[in-house]
Amino acid sequence: MPSKNDNPGTGSIMEMLSFAGAYALLANMSGRIIDITANFAELSGNGNAASSLSAIFEGLPIHPLSGTDDHMRLRLKPSGRQVVGRVIPLDRQDGAVAIIVRPDGQAESSSTENPTVSATDDLIFQFNTAAKVYYVSGNVERITGYRGEEFVSGKVHPLDIVHPDDRPALEREFKNLFVTHRSIENSEHRIIRRDGKTAYFLKSWYAMFDSWGSFSGVMGLNRDIARERLLKERLQLFHSAFEHSTDAIVITGVDGKIMDVNDAFTRIYGYTREESVGKTTSLIQSKHSTPEFYQQMWGSLEKDNQWRGEILNVRKDGAEIPIWLSITPIYMGDTKIGYMGIESDISERKNLEQQIIQTEKLATIGQLAAGIAHEIGTPLNIISGNAEFVLLDMKESDPGYRELVTIIEQTKRMSLLMRQLLDFARPKVLSLQPVDINGVLRDVLNFIRVQFKKGDIEIVSPLEEGIPHVYGDPALVYQVFLNIVVNSFHAMAKGGTLTIRTRTEAGKGTRRQVMIEIADTGEGIPPENLEKIFTPFFTTKEPGKGTGLGLAVTRRIVQEHSGTIGIESEPGKGTKVTIRFVAFEYNKK
Repeated sequence: MPSKNDNPGTGSIMEMLSFAGAYALLANMSGRIIDITANFAELSGNGNAASSLSAIFEGLPIHPLSGTDDHMRLRLKPSGRQVVGRVIPLDRQDGAVAIIVRPDGQAESSSTENPTVSATDDLIFQFNTAAKVYYVSGNVERITGYRGEEFVSGKVHPLDIVHPDDRPALEREFKNLFVTHRSIENSEHRIIRRDGKTAYFLKSWYAMFDSWGSFSGVMGLNRDIARERLLKERLQLFHSAFEHSTDAIVITGVDGKIMDVNDAFTRIYGYTREESVGKTTSLIQSKHSTPEFYQQMWGSLEKDNQWRGEILNVRKDGAEIPIWLSITPIYMGDTKIGYMGIESDISERKNLEQQIIQTEKLATIGQLAAGIAHEIGTPLNIISGNAEFVLLDMKESDPGYRELVTIIEQTKRMSLLMRQLLDFARPKVLSLQPVDINGVLRDVLNFIRVQFKKGDIEIVSPLEEGIPHVYGDPALVYQVFLNIVVNSFHAMAKGGTLTIRTRTEAGKGTRRQVMIEIADTGEGIPPENLEKIFTPFFTTKEPGKGTGLGLAVTRRIVQEHSGTIGIESEPGKGTKVTIRFVAFEYNKK
């Protein structure tokens, strides 16, 4: 037999019809029976077993689901018994209707006001055909603050306590129900309690009928959904926090299989949700995470109910990423059902730590360089001076001539190294003024042009005319460009092309930027060295041909001028250095 338990939402209307003693059934638009009252099942003789209207009625003169509310003569199967039926339309998404029948000759019952006994926690109102309340459930005062007699006497109408914003729509629905007799199910509205607080209800209003099917009033079931609404809001809050967290969040079962991940997880690791869910967390484990490490982790989780620490995970593309991980168990009641991991990408923090360590090293170098510069500088000057003095009386063919030249060259190299150390560790005080970038570049090119020509290097310099000045120290800006150009010269040992271009770009807000691009066609920089190129003392040159401080000093000077510097390079295809300075805007009037 069809059961209301198979069709959620059918119970209330059928319960009321059963209570009224009606011979009724509920059917959808295709004629399938959804539910049936005990009275009708007994009357038809086969109602319990029937699944469709055609199995109960024979020769319907009017299709019962056509929406008509007229009386019609029907014949029951298999008894052939004559009955009179009516179709009652319901306001349901599936288009279901109630069919109420009366055995031929049965007297019509009057429309009486029989209160329905409340067997639930719902707040129940019953209205007669004049929309007057004649019954209200005993929980009304607890829920609304108003006494039941206030509603029954007409002093307060249920619509009076509806929230002002919800009242117009609710009044229309209420009036329409008395005209069309179409029930309303599971619609939310608010009321204002006597104490002024707002309460939330899920209402279901049903037209009531007597045993023959004549309209006898309306029953309103109002379920207090404050707890459900609070739970829903909390779930929405937690879901929003989960989805919009900047930290990666991964939910796993007790077996370690991933149940859900948030957007930050997919962004940090490069896996989609579909690629992650159902996999274990080994998906992101790196080779550095040993079995012993995980044994210690799970032991801590069992003992302390949490684990926190730094771990090195791996992205989908194979790149390793340092993570600060916090794991806590998830419980359902007293049962542990899984774990939540919150993962913070600490790459920037690690880089900052390395920068701090490097800065401390450089500070130590600066102190050392400052302390010994004087002691080393004087002997070097004496050695160099004496060597140059002896060299004046010698010819290139004399024994020891080349050795003296080497002594002079190396003492000069040591002096240069000490000067660079001091310049890097103890930056000079800037002498700031408007600087013509194109003018500085032309000075650099004039200085190196002859040397570049000897090295079979062509210089191309499309400098944009009229670019704004920048505010800086001309000598230091000159040093920046010279360092980069000299590096390009060394990278093009077999000749090539040096291209220097400038242009004006839009910056943040109304500020413009001056862009300087220096590109060579030299040997290029391997990818593994590119990220180390600004590291002090890092050099790819042969021993004795570079200190590794040139680009480090260059970047520091650019940053001191509030600029940026970037390098792009590919082995065999050359290197491009791009520098941007904020334009010096001033009133020309």
